[in-house]
Amino acid sequence: MGKNDGDLALKIGSKFYGRGELEKALVYYNQALDTFEEVGDLQKEADTLLEIGDIYIELNDTKMSRKFYKKSQKIYIKNKDIIGEGYALTGMGVTYQNDKEYEESREYYKKALKKFQKAKDNERTPILTSLIADTYESQDAVEDALIKYEKSLKLFGEIKDTKRENEIIEIMDNLKQKKLKSRLSRNQLIILIGYLVLIIIAELITSYVNPEAGILVHGFILFSLLIQSSTTKSYNFSNILMAMMALPMIRIVGLTMPLLQVPVLYWFPVISIPLFAAAIIIIRVQGTSRISLGLTWGNIPVQLLIAFTGVILGFIEYQVLHPKPLIPYFSIETVLIAGIILLISTGLAEELLFRGIIQRNAENLFGGAFGLLYASLLFTSLHIGWQSLTDLAFVFSVAMLYGYCYQKTRSIFGITLSHGLSNTFLFLIMPFITEYSIFGITLIHR
Repeated sequence: MGKNDGDLALKIGSKFYGRGELEKALVYYNQALDTFEEVGDLQKEADTLLEIGDIYIELNDTKMSRKFYKKSQKIYIKNKDIIGEGYALTGMGVTYQNDKEYEESREYYKKALKKFQKAKDNERTPILTSLIADTYESQDAVEDALIKYEKSLKLFGEIKDTKRENEIIEIMDNLKQKKLKSRLSRNQLIILIGYLVLIIIAELITSYVNPEAGILVHGFILFSLLIQSSTTKSYNFSNILMAMMALPMIRIVGLTMPLLQVPVLYWFPVISIPLFAAAIIIIRVQGTSRISLGLTWGNIPVQLLIAFTGVILGFIEYQVLHPKPLIPYFSIETVLIAGIILLISTGLAEELLFRGIIQRNAENLFGGAFGLLYASLLFTSLHIGWQSLTDLAFVFSVAMLYGYCYQKTRSIFGITLSHGLSNTFLFLIMPFITEYSIFGITLIHR
């Protein structure tokens, strides 16, 4: 048999495939495959394997389809055919999605997306983006799904695919309606409230009774979250529990670190290390994208306006706490260096965790209003150590403000700057201000 025989068998198989006679199509496709293997035509062999994989998908035999997609992918890699590899990876993603293994499916779609992006295939890129969104939608991760659909809508607009644009708009409208109608699961709500109460109790014990006892309670919370997040079947509920594991973990590490010989200013970056580490682990496990986390510039004028609120918030909180300065003397250089430390170790670290991870996961589970409230209460609970009810009320208000800004802009850029500026004024600038005038402020070094 020669190459022409393979082409003929492939042509006949395609006709049967087009008529929906899948079993007959398979007979001829396998004949074509044998011929291409015999003559050493790797490209046609890979293409035929891909087609057979598609047929098994329609026959609902995901195990067989996966087998042929894998074989085709290996040959495409050997041939350095990026587009073919992208199609094989897409097929793999479809098999896992059909088996309702959405995380595996999403990983293959992401790999395929990278191949099409590398090949600058502007038609397949938005399709893969919408397929990724569909996996989130299947898991009721509404916020993540909307972000991905929004991205695919933009990409379809760039290639002027009006039909698919309209389809995505309709899907997004339905999702937004679903989001508005979402109802709290009573059991999940009780469990989440229970964890919030436990964290508050652990913080109260740590601050007012005994730090070692507080560590034990936080350890129990961490262990409980680990077990429950790994055993629950709900994707969204598992994600919020996993995200919350960072809170007791940070407190345990912070309380057990030997910080006595470290200047107070440097406590912040030292403690932020486990916070960043926990955030990175959660991001990787949950497969969260940069856009979903809010790591985007957003509307720059709006973000800068949000950032400016940090000056006012820092001034107000100083009137409540009156903390000692974290620097020995006031100078532009010391304030700048210390300010950058606070911006990264408090602003970025905390906003990434509380808004980009915890609030987003809470919103996926319970919708925007409860997600905002719950993340704000968790954020507030970790400020119990200041031992001030007034400050707790202030911190809760700030958390709600930052969370609302994140909801509206889906960027943590502005609130990160605001958070950093707030702490800069609270710990670095305001402690040195002792006199006020109507038209200006007089700085006096202590």
